Amino acid sequence: MVLKLALSAPVVAVASPSAICAWVNLISELEQWNNSVACIGETTAKAAKKLGLRNVYYPANPGLEGWVGSIIEALQANVCL
Repeated sequence: MVLKLALSAPVVAVASPSAICAWVNLISELEQWNNSVACIGETTAKAAKKLGLRNVYYPANPGLEGWVGSIIEALQANVCL
């Protein structure tokens, strides 16, 4: 039940490449998951893209403030979809 709710979240916020790996391992059908990922920085975003995630958002400078901005940007983009 909790996983089903998590998979339906419009944005998943992650702070490390290992968190991206864990998330991808939970998704049974990656091609069908089109929600957004807000990454804390470029390294995490590159890992997300490498693993096949789309709709990846990240700040120019890693850190908490930029990460929050990326989450907001991802949420706004999701509303328009």
